[in-house]
Amino acid sequence: MRILLYHFGSYIHQDVLSCLEQMGHQCKSILYKLTDRYQDNFFTSYVKKCLTENSFDCVFSTNFHPLLAQICYDANIKYLSWSYDSPISKEHLEYFALPTNYIFLFDRAEVAELQSLGIDRVWHLPLAANPGRLSQLALNGADRERYTCDISFVGQFYPNPLDVLLSMQDDYIKGYINGLTNAQLKIYGYDLLTEMIDNTLLDRMNQAFAAQGVRDASLTPEGLARTIGKEITRRERITLLNIFSEQHRVHYYSDEEPAQLAGAQYCGSAHYFTEMPKIFRLSKINLNPGLRNIRSGISLRALDIMSSGGFLLSSFQPELLDYFESEKDIAIYDSLEDAICKAEYYLQHDAIRIQMIQNALQILSESFSYPERLNTIFKTAKLT
Repeated sequence: MRILLYHFGSYIHQDVLSCLEQMGHQCKSILYKLTDRYQDNFFTSYVKKCLTENSFDCVFSTNFHPLLAQICYDANIKYLSWSYDSPISKEHLEYFALPTNYIFLFDRAEVAELQSLGIDRVWHLPLAANPGRLSQLALNGADRERYTCDISFVGQFYPNPLDVLLSMQDDYIKGYINGLTNAQLKIYGYDLLTEMIDNTLLDRMNQAFAAQGVRDASLTPEGLARTIGKEITRRERITLLNIFSEQHRVHYYSDEEPAQLAGAQYCGSAHYFTEMPKIFRLSKINLNPGLRNIRSGISLRALDIMSSGGFLLSSFQPELLDYFESEKDIAIYDSLEDAICKAEYYLQHDAIRIQMIQNALQILSESFSYPERLNTIFKTAKLT
């Protein structure tokens, strides 16, 4: 097939492109950063020109881009998208419903939500892994000196405006939101936020904003749940890193150095392609408290850790158990106390930890290959 690929700086673009070319497809990539998800005259004109002057069988992108979906609909060409971010924005659902769309999401719960809203152009498809590429990354003495540690964390701490939002609310709303946040922090594998955020709550909060002269703030259920979910994720990550750093050598890599983290060693940000795989391989334990807004799916970060030959200690995600057995292939925790106990155990049992790394790599090779995933996409879109 001839495929037009949109590349915005996606982490998985190179793996997708390499696999497509190895499968015999002819690909043309467009590298461009959209600043407006719905309108860009230059981008629209360029893509339309590409589609007019060439005979493409489909357009493909990682993540769903509403403007690209509209362009493909206007050109009557199939648009395939495969997202590694979750949750995706639910604004302007009319773009999701375009009949030329084939939208693949790695989170099963998110697919079910969209389908319940009447969107039938979405399918569930877990992400893929490329351990072969990552295994070729050589380690030297300087790498071992720099990256070796007991426990590491690579990711964000999600500073967010929850405190600002609550500062404008009455005591009842503050108590309700704080109680909901604390409850969800202790619950893994169940989305309490979506269930407990309703229009009555949002109307009361939006009225408080309006009363204080904030005219452009209109909370949505999705927006409030995302804000609370990021705050929960931030608390969980900081809490665990602080506890672990009391007795172990802990490194963390992020764009932010939270003031609440005292004992863990801040190592700056890490380059996705050249540094992260080394960090994952040279850390005895890779801590992965997942973003709480991802309700069921296996995140790209979890796959990155395992693909690099790293040991994964992950918060509970239902879909992990579709492929991996806890305590045999990876370590999964369902409370902060459980995370602490499991980290202590695996730091003291090197042989078990190393065997679990090998088990996880074997599963990735068998069940998470790019060719298999891409063929599923093409078959669903009736392109093969």
